[in-house]
Amino acid sequence: MEQVQPHQAADDPGDILVSVDASFEPLIPKFMTNRKKEVVTMQEALAVQDFETVRTVAHGMKGAGGSYGFDRITEIAAVIEQAAKAGDASTIARDLPALGSYLNRIKVVYE
Repeated sequence: MEQVQPHQAADDPGDILVSVDASFEPLIPKFMTNRKKEVVTMQEALAVQDFETVRTVAHGMKGAGGSYGFDRITEIAAVIEQAAKAGDASTIARDLPALGSYLNRIKVVYE
């Protein structure tokens, strides 16, 4: 379950606490590294208008996010996937940096 710290505004670049099942703890560092790499892959694909690569990567990210308890990853990736299907470069260009920022701000709490 994701939680923005109570004192934090929605646009505040502070940490975002995400509670994750403790059984995933050994997997999370690689999971996060791979998601960050996928953001770069999508940015590079967008730069050459390769919407199919953006769509494919976003689709995989959408599924992976929810599997590990990162619902916001799933939500943002779903928007990017739909935008890629529609060839909507402006939405992708808006949401990829938001996804990258979100990934960089996550602080995992294991339960």
